[in-house]
Amino acid sequence: MVYGSWLMAVGPPHVVVGRSAAFAYHRRVVVFPEPYPGEPLTVSATLHRTYIMCPQQALGRLLGEYPKETVASFKGSLAHRLFARHLVKGPIGEDDVAGVCREEIGAGLNAKLSSIGINKPSQLAPVLSEVGDLYQRFRKFPTDGFRSAEVALESEPVAGVTLRGSVDAVFDDPDYGTRLIDWKTGTHLDDAPVQLAFYAMAWAFEKGDVPGRAEAVSVKTGERITIEPSPSSAAETAAQVADMVGELRKTFESGEDLERTAGPHCAWCPLLDDCSEGAAAVKVTRS
Repeated sequence: MVYGSWLMAVGPPHVVVGRSAAFAYHRRVVVFPEPYPGEPLTVSATLHRTYIMCPQQALGRLLGEYPKETVASFKGSLAHRLFARHLVKGPIGEDDVAGVCREEIGAGLNAKLSSIGINKPSQLAPVLSEVGDLYQRFRKFPTDGFRSAEVALESEPVAGVTLRGSVDAVFDDPDYGTRLIDWKTGTHLDDAPVQLAFYAMAWAFEKGDVPGRAEAVSVKTGERITIEPSPSSAAETAAQVADMVGELRKTFESGEDLERTAGPHCAWCPLLDDCSEGAAAVKVTRS
């Protein structure tokens, strides 16, 4: 017998067409294994992705060690607000983009703006220009089937473990049913499959069904990474998250460090000053 949280919904078959062959399926069961016991943890796609890259960096996040806000991350946050506004309210006129950017900054990004040291209009202007360019690229993407934007996900599949995330956009797809989109404002998509798998799992536990497709799309380049989740792949991700939760809880008990894995991600790690592996990796990448 497998112990854990079972996700099961009963209903008529759902017919999906447009793949190699049309088929019908009932909503299936996804199990979240019971992890090693310990204090409650909230798990996000970012924490899961970070743990896979470097377990010690993930532990640092849980202890309050976060990467510093950068101009690039600020531009990404602002661009995402424009994308959501476009999808919900309609296109923004080219002459209105800068003004809408300022509205969105005032509505929720002022603190981030201060943290990156931008306090003059002359410093803000190039940022707004770059975000405007990204938005003009975004306008070219089709919006057929748009259902909702900035969809918050939160569920507790087992006691003490909360899954939390936010999906940039959800579309109704004639071939795949529910399609999740994660907009990327940069060009780095290497870790996108891990994030997409987490969103698909989190969606399954909250909504009661596995999305038919999940995509990460670089607005800058148009590159697209796609996965087609299934009940089995969602269960596999749930098992990975449960293992991560267990290892983190054991570490809280022992007070020991976790494995440190060096790589390009070390350049933005808040633990870099005290990590010889990370310092060596950064030195190599910058030489």
